[in-house]
Amino acid sequence: MGKNQGHKQQQRSRHTGAEDGAPDVGTGEFGVDASFHTAEWHAARIAALTTERMSWEDWKKKQKDEAMAAEAQALSEEEQMREYRAQLDADRAKKLSKGTNHADLRGVVGEAKSKKRKRDKEKKKSKDKIKEKDKKRKKEKEKGKKSKRSKKDSDGSTDSDSSPQSDKDDENGSGPVRLSEFLRS
Repeated sequence: MGKNQGHKQQQRSRHTGAEDGAPDVGTGEFGVDASFHTAEWHAARIAALTTERMSWEDWKKKQKDEAMAAEAQALSEEEQMREYRAQLDADRAKKLSKGTNHADLRGVVGEAKSKKRKRDKEKKKSKDKIKEKDKKRKKEKEKGKKSKRSKKDSDGSTDSDSSPQSDKDDENGSGPVRLSEFLRS
């Protein structure tokens, strides 16, 4: 007896009720006891074995058709993914074109924005010019008021910084002091 033959024989005897040395009843070629199956099971088994099966060529054709269908589905999914990526890239380029560090994209996507920016700059320039003119008018009005005041002065002195009166104020310490004079002391 071989390595496992004794063990196998014991197992067979437990299931079939045969003792050592007695022939195994109901065991097939593979050592499986098929005696416990019902008559219905045997009929179904025989029917399954006798049914018409697909030929080798038909089976190969079926496998080829399934492979082609899977490949077609994969191609359609890949095409959809390409379209989706193209859409995402276009949206990304549109969003990035708003920034200041993507001049190459601004020309493609933001042409309308650049025209609007030019109009806004022109409006701002014109507003700045108007403000400057207003400031000049105010200064001229203030000059006119100062000259009228200086004429009314009874001392005959003017309000300019080069006058001897302002020099007296600087010496007394009541007015602004030059930085060079401040550092000397």
